[in-house]
This record gives sequence, structure tokens and C-alpha cells, in this order.
Amino acid sequence: MNEESVVPPNPEEARAALAEVDRVLTQTRLAIAQGPSAPLLILWGVIWMIADLTTQFYPPAMQWLWLLLDLVGIFGSWWLATRHRVQVKRPSGWGWRIGAFWGILFFYSSLWLWLLVPGHWPQTAQQWNDFWPMYKRISAYGHTIPMFAYVVGGLWLGRFFVWLGLLVTALVLIGFCYVPDYFFLWLAATGGGSLVISGVFIRKFWK
Repeated sequence: MNEESVVPPNPEEARAALAEVDRVLTQTRLAIAQGPSAPLLILWGVIWMIADLTTQFYPPAMQWLWLLLDLVGIFGSWWLATRHRVQVKRPSGWGWRIGAFWGILFFYSSLWLWLLVPGHWPQTAQQWNDFWPMYKRISAYGHTIPMFAYVVGGLWLGRFFVWLGLLVTALVLIGFCYVPDYFFLWLAATGGGSLVISGVFIRKFWK
């Protein structure tokens, strides 16, 4: 059975292909910069920092603070998404698909947490003291869930989000293993700080 020979591209075709790749990458970055990605990173970075700083100094507040901050973040994300109109053409239907992806991700991550860590929030100081090591594990788990989404989404949106997700994941694990006494301060500075810096970087250099 004869096989068709593959003809390698000539130099002009190779240059044209590379130019097309550069054009698509530039267009993708422009779309991200003109869209809500940068302010969303800044918003969730600030939420991350507030929650973790509070956890470090007053853990019982996390019984209600995370829920409150998540609601603020969800409403803020919706408001930012409606205020930004991407001028660069992109596939139709992305908006609701991205929103659905995040909703599904958080539903399943919450479901898995409920299945794996059943029980109730501690009520007394002694209960909090006993629960503290487990809560640090739960927090490390919760902080890496959105980073998983960044890495996966970065396969389509650009390598920047892949590297950001991997970097913050590594920082979370380093803090969990080597900075246990100040783990939440570490998360506030490295995790939340990384998101804020990334948002500022996109706004400044990708337009």
C-alpha cells in the first residue's frame, strides 16, 4: 500500500505559519487585556488576601467570612463581566461557557470536600485548636482548585495562565510544608499577591 510522501514546508510557508501564530497570540492577549480578566484577577486577589489575613489572626470568622467574600466576588465578577466588552473577535458563547465551567468546578470541589471531610465547624477554642491542622489542609485544597482552572484554561487562553496557576500552586505547597505557623499570611502575600500583580501586569503590558 503506497503512502503519500510528506513535503516539508518551504521557508516562505514556515515564516507565514510562524507569523500566523504570532498574530493569534497577539490577538489572544489583546482580547484578554480588553476583557475582564485583569480586574477579575485583582478582585479575587484582594478577596484572597482579606480572607487569609483574617484567618491567620481570627480563625472563627471563617465560619461566615469566606461565604460573604465569595458572594462579593461572584457579584463583582458578574458586574465586571457586564462592563467589559472585548473588541477582538472571539468564538461566540464563550461567556456563558466560562461561567458554567467555574460554577461546575466549585460545585464539585465543594461536593468532594463535603464527602471527604464530614462534620461541623468547631465551636470552642479547644475545638478550633484541634481542627486547625485539618483546616490548613482544607485551605490548601481550596486555594489550589482555582489554580487548576487557570492551568486548564491556559491551554486555550495562553501560557501566561498556565504558568500563573503552576506558580501559585507551588507557592501554596511550599507554605503548607515549610511555613505552617504563618501559612495564611504566606497565602495572603504569595497567593493573593500573585493574582493582584498578574492583573496589573495584564492591564499594563498586554494592551
